[in-house]
Amino acid sequence: MRTVLVGSMLVMLAITARAEGVLDGEKLFKSQCAACHSAAVGAPNGQGPNLFGVVGRKAGIAPQQVYSDGFKKALTGKTWTPALLDKWLEDPQEVAPDSIMMYKQSDSEKREALIAYLKTLKAK
Repeated sequence: MRTVLVGSMLVMLAITARAEGVLDGEKLFKSQCAACHSAAVGAPNGQGPNLFGVVGRKAGIAPQQVYSDGFKKALTGKTWTPALLDKWLEDPQEVAPDSIMMYKQSDSEKREALIAYLKTLKAK
């Protein structure tokens, strides 16, 4: 009985947190993005570019980052807005065919949390 009660409470907490939109973008970033991307001022690029200051930055300009031809063709001159980041995170291959990034996030709430976190990565 106690196990069922504890399990039920955990499920309710998870549902409540999800309903309140409490997704931690920083934790999501660390678990889903940090293997390829850094996010600190002056940190070196990983497999992908450093994402510090990415929101509002022109696409494809991270120093010492090599971008695929598909990325350059699709995104040169564009700015990383929350809307573009949302499309990119949902399906990079749709935004820039033949780009290198393979990560996809179909959950719109997780994309929103990641983008909210990326917005905090800027000079103060």
